[in-house]
Amino acid sequence: MSTTVAPQTIHAMLLFAGLSENEKNELIKGGRLRQCSRGEHLFLHGDPVKSFYIISKGTVQLFRETPDGHEKTIDVVKSGQTMCESEILDSCRNHRVNAMALNDVTVMEFPVAWLKDSARKYSAFALNLLSHIAQQAHMAEVEAEQRANMKAAQLVACFLQRMCVLYDFDPKGFELPYSKTIIASRIGMELETFSRTLAKLKEHGILVKGSHVSITDLASVEQYVCAACSIAEDCPTHKEMERKSSNKSGDA
Repeated sequence: MSTTVAPQTIHAMLLFAGLSENEKNELIKGGRLRQCSRGEHLFLHGDPVKSFYIISKGTVQLFRETPDGHEKTIDVVKSGQTMCESEILDSCRNHRVNAMALNDVTVMEFPVAWLKDSARKYSAFALNLLSHIAQQAHMAEVEAEQRANMKAAQLVACFLQRMCVLYDFDPKGFELPYSKTIIASRIGMELETFSRTLAKLKEHGILVKGSHVSITDLASVEQYVCAACSIAEDCPTHKEMERKSSNKSGDA
């Protein structure tokens, strides 16, 4: 099913920054809406790469299965984010990961040729796409460095802050948007290690009860986590958490 009007989350994406509303609508015409129920796969590891996806609603887990049958979460993407651009531009014939809906999901699905043709036609779109892929590569480098140099509790505290910013949660109290099993896998920990680590966060300003998280002392978190990170001064999560904390203090 094609559509001439994109959901607002798609129109507002940085991928389309610098384009007119007419140009955005023209681009969106090349896609179709697709809905997936919780637990449904959008594609499987090894399937031919046929589409580029923009998530309009919901959350998707990207994962691989290890030889011993365990899942390794590569990423979790939500509304306003995209999938498969790297595979397409890397001329990858088959998907490197599985994609499964963690809740009811709506995506805009575009043919592979659409992504390449759009980049050729619109320079702003091409630059936005390159910027997005560069940011993904940078974050992968940062995560690799953090896993090599940070303690388990520091990794979890950092991830919870990023989650708070990504979903625009109130740091003083929010619910985890997906299971602890998936979060542990995403960080690269066994679930048992992750669960033990959560209890240790209280002394560093983060309280976790069940799926509820409260960042009670941002200064303590910064001292414990950000002081151990080489990009703390330039980290957008760090800056946004400070802004959120400042706004909450001003409201009080």
